[in-house]
Amino acid sequence: AWIRKKRNDPPTIEEILKNEKYREEMKQKVKDVSEKDKLLQAKEYKEGLVAEPVRTRVKGHASAPYYGKSEPSQDPTSTASTFQPGSWMPPRSGSSQNK
Repeated sequence: AWIRKKRNDPPTIEEILKNEKYREEMKQKVKDVSEKDKLLQAKEYKEGLVAEPVRTRVKGHASAPYYGKSEPSQDPTSTASTFQPGSWMPPRSGSSQNK
């Protein structure tokens, strides 16, 4: 504020130290909150409450069309000017129930 001429006198050493301490506290709080959020997301993924983000795989080069078998994939794919959304596949479980 003093440099921008919004304030007549320069900041005191105490004000500078107080502002610096405040910035460090904020950095620490942000770090703590982000770690807590990561742990919460990992817990939710593990419990199946939230679906994990899906990444689109790029096959081939953007200027060349993809020549190959187009079989359904659980993951979305993108080639040149085409986009193929992922197809739904039933979850695989260790025990199958035959009726």
